[in-house]
Amino acid sequence: MRLPDPNLPWPIPLASVAIIAEREGCRLRTYKCPAGIWTIGWGETDPEKARPGATCTQEEADRWLLEDLQLRAVRVQAMITVHAEPNQLGALVSLAYNIGLEALAGSTVLRRHNAGDHEAAARAFALWNKARVKGQLQVLPGLTARRAAEAALYLTPEPDAPRERMPQAVAAESSIAASPIAQGGAVTAGTGALALLTEVGEQAAPVGGTLEKLKAIVVGTLGVPPEWFAPVVLVGAGAAVLWWRYQQRKQGWA
Repeated sequence: MRLPDPNLPWPIPLASVAIIAEREGCRLRTYKCPAGIWTIGWGETDPEKARPGATCTQEEADRWLLEDLQLRAVRVQAMITVHAEPNQLGALVSLAYNIGLEALAGSTVLRRHNAGDHEAAARAFALWNKARVKGQLQVLPGLTARRAAEAALYLTPEPDAPRERMPQAVAAESSIAASPIAQGGAVTAGTGALALLTEVGEQAAPVGGTLEKLKAIVVGTLGVPPEWFAPVVLVGAGAAVLWWRYQQRKQGWA
């Protein structure tokens, strides 16, 4: 596959330009992307360029991409409050090229980067793998692959940085029961439910009404003794968290 002209003054590493180019592809005639947006060149969506029936040359497509990335690189750098290595900047610009600068500004990726938590920032790229196709929000394999490539680039050290030695014995995946997410989620849900039962009272009438309805079902319909209402709610909340965690693991989430 042809990549954009490497001799142009790209503001980000060529590896990140390649991610954009490989995932976007280059078409010299306008087309509609899966989300229904008119597109041309290397994912260019400017209505003045991506008009229905419009065409462009390869040189124009490369220049449009260069100009767009130069602008986005400046805007992304303005959002960053801590230093970003070139590969990190390139990954962030690639993400911004796909989701938009406003979306990046409010993203977990940027927040975690600015907090200095690079591992969490890399994981958060995967949150942006959905698009609306025919009105339905769907996970798209292409977006999932692109986010994985951007996250890998984000974590790739610069050539002169010391390399981490790779362990040849890697621990097996943890069990659901040992998962800190499952354990913490169950405790959090239980604590939240208990606080709701004991502290909300009349200050939250809509919630209180919902609790009364729930209590009527649990106590009145199911025949559970009133003093068991709170424990039943806690157990139910914990079970819901564990079920949700199990579904996550089935789909390959950590």
